Amino acid sequence: MIGGLDEVNSGNIIVDGDQITRKPASHIDTVRNAKIGYIFQNFNLLDDKTVFENVAIALRMVGIRDDKAIEQRVQYCLEKVGMYQYRKKRAGALSGGQRQRVAIARAIVKNPKIIIADEPTGNLDSANTLEIMNIIKTISKERLVILVTHERNIAEFYSDHVAEMSDGKIIKAYDNDSSRYLDYQLENKIYLQDMPVQKQFANEEMSVRLYSDEERQADIKLVIKGGNLYIDTGGKLNVVDETANIELVDDHYKAMDETVFDSNSFEYDVYLPEDFRAKYTSIYKFSNMIGKGWETVKGFKRIRKILLLGFVFAAMFAFLAISNVFGIFDVQPEDYLTTSADYVTVSNPQRNDKLMKLVASLDGVDYVIPGTTLKTLIMPLDDYLQTAYASADLNVSIAMTSSLKAEDLIYGTLPQGDHDIILDKMVADEFFRENGGADVGLTQVEQMVGRRITIDNLKDYTITGVSDRRSPVLYVDESQMMYILTNTRDRTAELSFGDDEENNPVITGDIKDIAITDSKIKVTSGSKPEKPYEVIVSEAHKDEFAIGKILKTKMAGHKLKVVGFYSSDRYGENTLYVNARTIELDYISRQKNFTACTDNVKMLSYMLEKEGIACKINTERDKQAYIDRMKDSLTASLLVAGIILLISLIEMFLMLRSSFLSRIKEVGTLRAIGLKKRDIYRMFIGEILVITFVTGIPGVALMYYIMYNVVKITAYFSGMYMVKPFIALIAFAVILLFNLLVGLLPVARTLRKTPAEILARTDI
Repeated sequence: MIGGLDEVNSGNIIVDGDQITRKPASHIDTVRNAKIGYIFQNFNLLDDKTVFENVAIALRMVGIRDDKAIEQRVQYCLEKVGMYQYRKKRAGALSGGQRQRVAIARAIVKNPKIIIADEPTGNLDSANTLEIMNIIKTISKERLVILVTHERNIAEFYSDHVAEMSDGKIIKAYDNDSSRYLDYQLENKIYLQDMPVQKQFANEEMSVRLYSDEERQADIKLVIKGGNLYIDTGGKLNVVDETANIELVDDHYKAMDETVFDSNSFEYDVYLPEDFRAKYTSIYKFSNMIGKGWETVKGFKRIRKILLLGFVFAAMFAFLAISNVFGIFDVQPEDYLTTSADYVTVSNPQRNDKLMKLVASLDGVDYVIPGTTLKTLIMPLDDYLQTAYASADLNVSIAMTSSLKAEDLIYGTLPQGDHDIILDKMVADEFFRENGGADVGLTQVEQMVGRRITIDNLKDYTITGVSDRRSPVLYVDESQMMYILTNTRDRTAELSFGDDEENNPVITGDIKDIAITDSKIKVTSGSKPEKPYEVIVSEAHKDEFAIGKILKTKMAGHKLKVVGFYSSDRYGENTLYVNARTIELDYISRQKNFTACTDNVKMLSYMLEKEGIACKINTERDKQAYIDRMKDSLTASLLVAGIILLISLIEMFLMLRSSFLSRIKEVGTLRAIGLKKRDIYRMFIGEILVITFVTGIPGVALMYYIMYNVVKITAYFSGMYMVKPFIALIAFAVILLFNLLVGLLPVARTLRKTPAEILARTDI
């Protein structure tokens, strides 16, 4: 309590004018650090530190920063306690007597006004007890030493004043005459002249003297051979050799007097700075926390260094979980967008061509397209003989090149002809994520320039450039829009010629646009289909049907009218040829909606809804559809990510807590010698920062590298994980904050206790 290590229930304690009862811990620490040196029964050294560091820390805490002054003062004190030769040895490797000497040196090195010795000889043998007491007595010549002991003879010989206690109360206190003799026989000394039985056997060459504490019968054989002495007692006596540290003194025992310590001396302020006044100084500052933390971590034993790998794995999985969470919630256009971001889908359940024309005439509308504009096109990969028949499917939304600007291109040039097209980078990225072109060396976006796109019944298209408008779009010339939309698949129908007679012949064939046929046809009679719903048929049916005949087959709700017959270079061809407008009208008639292109989708949506026309902004529609589609997997993914993160953080918590629990004695020791709570916090903060840096950075970096390469080649993972530098920073920040929180939590819990309670390890 005098040393401020424990609290009192009542009364006041005043140390050199400073009251330490009912004061903040920081005030008590300041007084203890500057004015009190404490010698503990259990030594309480920092076992992982050297003897020198155990003593030097006390000087640094009272404000001495000069390394030379510290070295000289520590050397002097260690020499006075006989421990200078062990200054580089770790305290944990010392014997009990040596450890107590170091503890004394630590207590006196800062020249305190009061030395408190808590049973300093309780764990020592008799020889070390006297040596330690002699040192303490020397110190007491000019400093107050308060010593607790159970050995009355020690107290009466060394003390100037004695207070006897029983059951926590002082029952007797008196000044003591320490000039008396100390009747204290050392355990390791045998005084031969005090032995009751003494006998001697001698001849001309050898003399044997026998000393015994009583008469004994014994048959003892002594053998000297090769410079060795062999003793055989027949098993009746234990033989103790000279290594037992027993000293045989050929004299009578004599009680000790003051001469045993009077010759000792100690200069209290030697090598201390001139006008030195002890003042608490932090040894852990923000400027050196990392450095001291690094020294501590570097000094970890091998097993603890191996356990640091656990932090690396925990950091890896923490990054994985955080990447997963951000990937799930970070819905990017490439995750959900199926059409141009400039598109609004307008509902047209009546298949009304007039409604399309009305919307197309609105301000801000660039053009309208019947249907959804979604197509799957084929890109040949026939670069080599081995891949002559290879191809890749590209899922695109068709748009007009008129909406493109030169600054939208990142590679290539704008189209020059009607069969030149522009591919958006989003489509190319999706293609590369699926590793579609690896077999032909197609791995870079710029390599898409010059590639061909093939569409049934149409001449090949050439990619002349790559845009970056973050939409999965293929830009085509306006003149080619309907051709691409309506001719990407052959349309086959079963066609009946004639009126409603049941016996009319039936012909099965394709319906095609006469302007884009890949057959060589010639109109042999009649004329080409110029108007909507006009058709020409093969002259093979010329004898059966006449020009002007109305067919039962309908396109866009209208029956087709035969206006001519044709011959073909393809034997047996039964294709029905109509004009482009008929194909377009028929296509429109089968679409329940159409697409409008505008640079202000919200404004167009507002205008249409105001007129009672149902519509949806494509980006919002696609995003909601994606979220609905991902809802179930989202919950499962978040749960998995949460579990992974929780396991990682629990692992970190257990390792940090285990590390701290193993160092409670160190914390108690530092608090007991006067280190303030804030310095304890800084000590652990520095270590936590170092541990986090040396394990968290490699762990996050390794998982970043792994996931970056996985996401780059896998479309699925690209939507589930976000792998970007700022995610790595967030993951590291989460790990750091968590480590600081869980690392300092047990520290805070422990520091709520008094130093005495910490040293007693009551929280384990």
